[in-house]
Amino acid sequence: MKNLSMKKIPAKSITNNNTPQLRETRIHGNSLFPFMLYDIQSDTTFPERVNCHWHEEVEILVIERGNGRLYLGEEAFALKTGSICLIPSNALHLVTCEIGEALDFYAIVFHPDLLYSLGNDIIQQKFLDPLFHQGVQFSTLYETSRVINPAFAWEFTLREVLDEIHDAFLTKPYGYELLIKAALLKSCHLMISHAIVNQEEAYVDSDYRTGLIKSIMKYLQANYNDTVTLDELEKTFNISKGYLCRSFKSVTHMTPFEYLNYFRISKSTELLLETDREISQIALQTGFNNISYFNRTFQRFMHMTPREFRRSVVRRPSESL
Repeated sequence: MKNLSMKKIPAKSITNNNTPQLRETRIHGNSLFPFMLYDIQSDTTFPERVNCHWHEEVEILVIERGNGRLYLGEEAFALKTGSICLIPSNALHLVTCEIGEALDFYAIVFHPDLLYSLGNDIIQQKFLDPLFHQGVQFSTLYETSRVINPAFAWEFTLREVLDEIHDAFLTKPYGYELLIKAALLKSCHLMISHAIVNQEEAYVDSDYRTGLIKSIMKYLQANYNDTVTLDELEKTFNISKGYLCRSFKSVTHMTPFEYLNYFRISKSTELLLETDREISQIALQTGFNNISYFNRTFQRFMHMTPREFRRSVVRRPSESL
């Protein structure tokens, strides 16, 4: 979520081509909890209150004060106090407001992986993917829109759930991560239950492909501490490299080797927390033959070095019981 534009971009220039230079590079949380919340009192000297950009994370904007306009792809929607906007993953978006007028809001930003299961299950296919990737619309009092302006009971309930997320993140009571994840799932249920989406098209029965990807994932998990090659996967599963990579990424949103490294880093975090082994030993034990590559990969997923990660985790006294 980018705030405070430094360059004016006319609305007509917004397209759906995911322009690389507009991709946001800000890190929202980390791989253990890919979630962030921003309270924004936007700069009234700029018409652009959220600069044109896109990111892999899903974003929910809640307008607390003021009127503005949301540009989402090639569509534009009016915003007012109380508006709720669901911005899908990888969607170009921009928020504007008249110069001199206040526009205050908070933004909930999270990666879909926070709510996905490890496999591409029916919950992801039928309910979450349409919200996160297709861009659904909602029936309002007068029209269908991508913006919710609470008028019905479920919409007021949605606002209460989003405010609960907001307050939990700010106060951070014990277990706030669990509370936020549960509330996000509840908000997704409220939205998909009232969204206009073709459920038959949203859910594609792909038992063979899903089964194949699960088998590949299990193979990678079983061999994470060994060297795995694409030739080996091709031979093991008797399919072409191209089909294997395309199918794997369509389901997991990662390449096979991105997933393998993700799993290796997950294992390394367990060893960093549960043992006193040297970092170089942990790197070798989790399939990394090069300590420098391990450090770079760890930092890419965890946004900190292995040593910083080990030092950053403080166990509560009760957790040792």
